[in-house]
Amino acid sequence: MIEQEHCPRHDSEETAEESRISTVSSREMEIDIEKYFTSALKKLKIKNPPALIKGVRGTSNKDHTPEHLAKGILRAKHNVYVNKDGTTRYDMTQLPITHFKPKEIGTSVEKLRELGYTKDINGKELEESTQILEIRPQDVILPECDESPDEGAATVLFRTANFIDELLANFYGVEPFYNLKSPADLVGHLVLCLAPHTSAGITARIIGFSRIQGLLAHPMIHAATRRDCDGDEACVTLLMDALVNFSRQYLPAHRGATQDAPLVLTSVLIPSEVDDMVFDVDVAWKYPLEFYEACLEYKNPWDVEIEQVGKRLGTEKQFILQGFTHDTDNINNAVRCSAYKTLPSMEDKLKGQMDIAEKTRAVDTSDVARLVIEKHFLKDTKGNLRKFSMQQFRCVMCNEKYRRPPLVGKCTKCGGRIIFTISEGSVVKYLDPAISLAEKYDLPPYLQQTLTLLQRRIEGVCGKEKEKQTGLGKWF
Repeated sequence: MIEQEHCPRHDSEETAEESRISTVSSREMEIDIEKYFTSALKKLKIKNPPALIKGVRGTSNKDHTPEHLAKGILRAKHNVYVNKDGTTRYDMTQLPITHFKPKEIGTSVEKLRELGYTKDINGKELEESTQILEIRPQDVILPECDESPDEGAATVLFRTANFIDELLANFYGVEPFYNLKSPADLVGHLVLCLAPHTSAGITARIIGFSRIQGLLAHPMIHAATRRDCDGDEACVTLLMDALVNFSRQYLPAHRGATQDAPLVLTSVLIPSEVDDMVFDVDVAWKYPLEFYEACLEYKNPWDVEIEQVGKRLGTEKQFILQGFTHDTDNINNAVRCSAYKTLPSMEDKLKGQMDIAEKTRAVDTSDVARLVIEKHFLKDTKGNLRKFSMQQFRCVMCNEKYRRPPLVGKCTKCGGRIIFTISEGSVVKYLDPAISLAEKYDLPPYLQQTLTLLQRRIEGVCGKEKEKQTGLGKWF
């Protein structure tokens, strides 16, 4: 697409010298959407378009550059979501791993041998699914948990790959790339790993799928994304998706828009250039007796000599021969899905949290209740009340927004009904649980009075409900 500059004042193709103001590459105009939609369907060879195709009301990039309509149609067909940069991502919690067994990642021995895993950690030929293998630095194991309400990476990336293939064939007129028959065929393909608040991605290879809800990868690749090795968040994008669909022109024009976008791609991991926190990872197979004796004497960590990654930089061992101290039969044999995901409401989650607190002798139950109220309920309720009192109003028909509702009680543009943009329910949803929690665990009077004052403020804005008796059993 070739952009055409024009004068925003005269709505013509004048030069900057003629109009004496800066020209722009976008303008408001009416278009025949049916014409473009029909043309896109014809190009894609689609006779029956998806029933629902979602879009955005406007663009926020500098030149208001839109993505081609055909891509939106294909994404709807394959049920694929899109990020602000034009790609499809799968977000995960980062978890480090140095060794695995074929049975843990659902990949056959034959396939792993094709990928270069020919020998186990003991130097024996790979023949069984129970043999232990050391993961390569740029290989990743993605999640596909059947117990989670969220879709797994294999499912999402499989649909994305099918979308890309149809896009390549019918839109760009070239050969499909992936040609996958099942999600298992994703093994061996490349992805781009990217962490939040960064702009540099790194290439990785899929070697399998675990039932753990996390991105299992070598500590080096977590450090390459500039994150700590455990508990942070990262995403993966199919590499072909990034190469074909990413565009910097789609990114918003405001400050910080280039964060979380793969502006730079690292193809080869160089250990000396990653985040230096990983240099302190121990690589020994066992800790000597001197280590435990030093612990008893409260010695400093540097007083005990333990082999670490940082001491191997620049040598042949910087990537390989990392040790571990404790084996496990299968990394998937654990709690794979948190109750926080499966419990439907906040009340259920809170009941579960307090139930565990009451059963644990090491926990001060009243202090847990206090922290829940102070760090969560109070902050959310006060923030939502502030937003509610400053909110805009909108028309249900034309979506026109108003700082204050018109005196006529309806939209002045189309006559539609005016509604809130922030509901009263979002303000009061945590108030009753917080009050019940404070009463049940006899929390300090100051905190209980704070909740009472907050309740009065909410009633002053939203009105007071009719009095009703509710037992504590409703919440606990």
